[in-house]
This record gives sequence, C-alpha cells and structure tokens, in this order.
Amino acid sequence: MSYLYSVISDKDMKNEKIKIKLQNEIYELPVKSLRMWGGSQMIYVSHAEASLLVRQFAKKFFPQYVVKVSSQSFSGGNSLDVYVSTKTGSPIPQQDYETISNFANQWEYGKFNGMFDIYEDYEESGAKTDNGFELKAGVKYVHVNNRPRFGTVESILNSVLNEGVPFEIATKYYTDSVGRVAKAKAELMLNKMVG
Repeated sequence: MSYLYSVISDKDMKNEKIKIKLQNEIYELPVKSLRMWGGSQMIYVSHAEASLLVRQFAKKFFPQYVVKVSSQSFSGGNSLDVYVSTKTGSPIPQQDYETISNFANQWEYGKFNGMFDIYEDYEESGAKTDNGFELKAGVKYVHVNNRPRFGTVESILNSVLNEGVPFEIATKYYTDSVGRVAKAKAELMLNKMVG
C-alpha cells in the first residue's frame, strides 16, 4: 500500500483528498496541495493545509484538550494561530504544549529578522512522509498559545475559575452574536459546576 494516494470523495471531485503517512499516522489533505516544485512533485502545506494538519494531529493525540486553530492570508504572507487549553480554560501541561507547538511550527518556513528588517527562510522546514515524499512548509508566521482564544467559552471559564474574575466582568465585552453565545454556554457550565 502506498503512503501517498488519493481518495475520490464525490463524483465531481470537489472533495478529492490525498492521504499521507507521517510518523505512522494517516492525515488527509486536499488534492490541490500536490504541486510541482523544481521539477519534482511535492505537497505544499500553506496556512490552510497546516490548519488541517494541526487539527488532525491534536484530535489523534490530544482529544482531551480544546484546540482552536485558525489561519489567514494577508498582503505579504499568511499565518497560523493555535490556541490550546483544558476544557475549563487552564493551560495544558508544558510537555503536551511543546509537542503540539513543535508539530505546528514545522510548517513555518522562516522568521522575521528585526535587526536587518528582513524575513529569512529557514535552512530546513516542512517534513517528509514516511516514504520520503516532501511536504514543503508554506506558513510565514506560526503562533501557538497555551491559553484559550479570547471570545470562547474556555476563555470565560479560565477568567472565572482560574483567575477569580467575576462572571459579569469576565464577559463585559462579549456583546456580539458569537460572544453572547459563548457567554450563555459558559454561564450554563458554571451553573452546573456550582449546582
């Protein structure tokens, strides 16, 4: 069986996926990730693909944690933001955080050098599948945070349970529709914990 193969999900092929094997684990990516680079085929892991890989990695190895992943493209680059926490918003153990961080950071292809005001590519970035197929890193900035993302239920729970902030103050700025939903869910969870 090949470590790199495609699976057709529907007949119009909009959802065609490739499966890759990294460190004996299977991951799925969109077939559009396959690219030609320098005369050979490889998989380009942009911010969108990196986001998919980090989600799959976290689900396989750390299902007990809340892992929120987002990516964006902007003028001059792209980024990947990862937030990890327990279900009550506490930081996760350092060793687990570093494992997730190392997996996410392999998709970053360089760093900003403020001394010379330039972005410098790493000599090595990306990864190889178990059979040696190249996965080229394509994320300009990767940020992994050992805390919940603001605006989430876990962020509210962290403020109230771990930092001792009163609920009304912790949710003061949760005024948009998404914030109001997070606030209501957090309030229900806190009531269940108390009651």
